[in-house]
Amino acid sequence: MVGEFRTKDGRCIVAEDRLRLQIGERGPLGTLREALTDGSIPPVRRAGVALFVLAVVVGAALAVRTLPPWLAGAGAGLLLAWLAWSRLRGEQAEKEVVIQYDAVESVEPQYGLPLLTRPRFVIRYRSEGGVKQRYVLCPSRLYGFGAYEHGKELFGERGLLRDEVPNEE
Repeated sequence: MVGEFRTKDGRCIVAEDRLRLQIGERGPLGTLREALTDGSIPPVRRAGVALFVLAVVVGAALAVRTLPPWLAGAGAGLLLAWLAWSRLRGEQAEKEVVIQYDAVESVEPQYGLPLLTRPRFVIRYRSEGGVKQRYVLCPSRLYGFGAYEHGKELFGERGLLRDEVPNEE
């Protein structure tokens, strides 16, 4: 049986013999597109996202018209510098990480602090002669729609899950 759940920036696939972490290529615009078109998101929340986007666009247009020209130019320059830096930095090296179950020592769920930190799983596994750990961040509880709970179920079915750790932060 293969199961999967959404992560902050991709998907975690719990397969028969291995764990696959796929890194998404969405970026901010892809995330916005998904929030507006995903059928699993309730229509009220999609409408809220659309209204927020509209408010940001109107606010930016009003700011450009009312701010001094040098301040509006500085904001546009910073935006262009960020876009250029993102383009020069290139793509992420790892698009997918595969971890065999026999290498996994434990999967520790951490609920996180409500409205401050995301729920996450800490996966400890043996690799290259040592023990590594990888954090799998789940979507925020505000829009994650049970991804964390579904991940706990999948890891629990495989017998990889340790007891939930209270917040250490």
